[in-house]
Amino acid sequence: ESSESDEEDTTSKNIWIVKPGENTNRGRAIEVYNDLRSIKKEVSSVVMTGSGERRSYIIQKYIERPLLVHRRKFDIRCFAVVTWVNENMRAWWYPAGYIRTSCLEYSMKNLSNKFVHLTNDAVQKRHEDYGRYESGNKLTYEYFQKYLDNTYPDKKINFKKDILPQIKHCITESMR
Repeated sequence: ESSESDEEDTTSKNIWIVKPGENTNRGRAIEVYNDLRSIKKEVSSVVMTGSGERRSYIIQKYIERPLLVHRRKFDIRCFAVVTWVNENMRAWWYPAGYIRTSCLEYSMKNLSNKFVHLTNDAVQKRHEDYGRYESGNKLTYEYFQKYLDNTYPDKKINFKKDILPQIKHCITESMR
């Protein structure tokens, strides 16, 4: 399913996610913005980290027309272990992962609604619909493949052969 927000003009929006460069897990201090003035105000504010240094920020382009699962946002969770011993780097890929979903249907109407725009467990578990559609808002790769097969049969997308190798490639390249 593509974005169900046809009545909203998302092509002309300039949406960004801004999050702290430190302690960015669990959805803390992540904001979604659609104007440069607000982003500049956020990153120019003097916020100190626990170690007394000025906070850094990660600014990511927001995908305004994402692929959705049952009209909700998702992310793909996968795992790798990387070791560095005697200047030799090795990595191992864990084959099992999962798809993490949001509780609410995707909409661009309210950018501050974290239950729509962030898939973090720490955020989603605070919503009354957490686990309503999937246990713990998580889907297996196998379920996701069935969803792709049923929703996009003409695309013939093979998640494990088409998408996961690209993710592995990105991880490998980021380590070089």
